[in-house]
Amino acid sequence: ETVITGESDKNTVTIDTSEGNVDVTFDDLKIDVSGKAEVDGSGDGPARESNAAVTVQGDHDATIELDGDNELKSGGYNAGLEKDGHRSEGTLTIKDDKGKDGSLTAEGGDGGGAGIGGGMESTGSNIKITGGTIEAVGGEGAAGIGGGVYGSGRDIEISGGKVSATGGDANE
Repeated sequence: ETVITGESDKNTVTIDTSEGNVDVTFDDLKIDVSGKAEVDGSGDGPARESNAAVTVQGDHDATIELDGDNELKSGGYNAGLEKDGHRSEGTLTIKDDKGKDGSLTAEGGDGGGAGIGGGMESTGSNIKITGGTIEAVGGEGAAGIGGGVYGSGRDIEISGGKVSATGGDANE
């Protein structure tokens, strides 16, 4: 069992399932690679290559257990919690089975990344949420949970937890 914790405005996490199924726990994980300045609000934060706070890739399943408060904010065109670009292989399951009041806030980047799912022009599919308090906010024109802007979303199952998914305004 792998536990990922800590705060960063530089580092990102990649969960690679190409060798088989992966189980990880997010425990008070806070990653903000949006490049937005939060101190003075002037928007002149450090220039950064666009990337996703957390990326799940590969053709096997990934299961994420939520412990504590977890917050993911991605750079332009990427999903907050991004599931493998243009392919729909493998299933991403988000759960809170340990009763530790796990939560996840995932914000897609400017330019159309979903909160949870696909980045710009990418599919968000094979996603299951079975528990936890989830808030997913899409960037411009993107789904809260599902596809990025110009991308499709399918096979999304929510069977537990408290879930709020808000799509991004297409006219920002």
